[in-house]
Formats: sequence, C-alpha cells, structure tokens
Amino acid sequence: MRRLKNTLIYALARLVLAFTRLLPWRLALGFGAALGRLGYLLARGARHDTLAHLALAFPELADDERRRLARRVFAHLGRAAAEWACVRRLPDITRYVRLVPESLGLLRSLLARGRGVIFVTAHAGNWELMALALARAGLPVFTIGKKSYDPRFTRLIDETRRLGPVHTLWRGEPELSTRMREVLAAGNILGLLIDQDTRVPGVFVPFFGRPAHTPVAAAALARETGAPLVTGFNFRVPEGGYRVVVEEFPTSSEPEPRQAIATDTAALTLRIERHIREHPTEWVWMHRRWKTRPEPNESRPGRA
Repeated sequence: MRRLKNTLIYALARLVLAFTRLLPWRLALGFGAALGRLGYLLARGARHDTLAHLALAFPELADDERRRLARRVFAHLGRAAAEWACVRRLPDITRYVRLVPESLGLLRSLLARGRGVIFVTAHAGNWELMALALARAGLPVFTIGKKSYDPRFTRLIDETRRLGPVHTLWRGEPELSTRMREVLAAGNILGLLIDQDTRVPGVFVPFFGRPAHTPVAAAALARETGAPLVTGFNFRVPEGGYRVVVEEFPTSSEPEPRQAIATDTAALTLRIERHIREHPTEWVWMHRRWKTRPEPNESRPGRA
C-alpha cells in the first residue's frame, strides 16, 4: 500500500512538473504561485505551523497581517518550485540569479588560498537556483543533501543539480565527514544549510529570541581545517530574478574549541535571522525550527 501511495504521489508530481514546463515562463511562475496559495488553503498542518512560527518571530504583528504574510510565503515557495522546474529554459541562469561582483571576487580570492570555502546559507529565496548559478559562474560547488523517502525524487533533484554542475554529498552515506574534508582540501566550495532542526550534532543558540537546535558542522569544519567561512543569501529583486550577496565570516578567537564552535554557530545563525527579517516571505516558516527543546542544563544559549 505504501509503495502504491508513493507511486501515485510521484506520478502526480511528474504530471505537474511536465505541465509547468509546457507553460511560458511568466505563466509557469504564476501557476506555481497559485499552487502555493492553494497549498496554504489545503495543507492545514503546514499552514498552522507557519502561522504559529510567525507569531513567535513577529509577536508585534496583528493576526491578519501574519495571515497575509503566510499566504505570501506559500506563494513564494510555489513560484520558486516553478522556477526550479523550468530552469532549463533559462539561457543564462547567472543573469536571473545574479551574483554581486564583489561577492564573486571574494569567493575567487578565498578559493585561491587552496583550503576551499565553507558556504553557509539557509532555505531562503531559491537556494537551489543559487547553487546552480554559483556553479555556472565557474565555481566548484558541492552541497550536503538529504535523500528523499522516495529514491525517484532524489534522482530528480540530483539531475537538476548536475546542470550546474552542483555535486551532492548525501547525508547518511558512509564516510560523509571524510568526504566533506576531502572536498575542502581539494579547493572546492562546500555549501551547508544550518537553518533547520535536524538529527545532526548541534548546539542551542538564539533564533528569533528562542533557543533553536542548530548544526555545528560549518563552525567545526572551519576550526578543524582552516577553511574560510562565508555566508551567502539570495533574495528576489523588483526587476525579476534574484540577487546573491556573499560576506566573509570572521571566526571566534576563543581558545576553547567547544565554546568557539558554539559562539560561531550563534553568530552565523544571527546572520541568517537578519536576512530572514529583511525578506520574511522567502523562508520556510512551516519548518518546525524550535521542535527540539533544550534540557534544563542546556538552557543557556550556545551550550552543546
């Protein structure tokens, strides 16, 4: 029964994908936004979580303001999914997802040091298109991904990433930590999204005023390997498409390793929060970011 259900879901997804790809670009994006707004109406659990999380993050907003914001969140995600579906239609993705020249220069200069670059970002804007644009700009991009419950969706995602080409290291595979270090040692960019509550080593750091369990891989790798850290985010611009801004991240001088990693993770998370506050409709508010709660002896932010 589960196999039949998964097959039906996959078939429906491929049908929607095929239909979206038949539409002209603007109609495809409008169709995606409409699907997103429909999702707001039909996906009761995701709608509830989105509104609850917006209430935690923006208590000063009235209920109707948060509902309008939530509808825009769903519409953005639908539009972003349509962009991903139709990415092959873009003659030059770097003109649609534009990397600020200073950011491109920064990445190239850091890569020239020969230790790779740890690129920290979030599930904001269109993170999949951002990775493709970085790769099409001539940068060697690797990222960490989580396999779908259905291998067919995993293959579909990987096929699109390889258009960059963006290379994916899959969580759960043997020797993942070794492969991450090898990627950096070979002088590549390793992209890490640290804005979700996942079952990986982490610390509790402040996020919108509440302790959130946050992965420490980026800060730990930077301390261990000496690879430079950057944060990079993309956001929609009025003329269409996205702009990407990358900034170098100064790591902590704290001598005690665990405290230094916690301090850096908190500072990286603060950069993510600032970006989300500037572009609140472009983050995945339905994700249960505060799901894991700290034990009493872990209640102080930044403790492992």
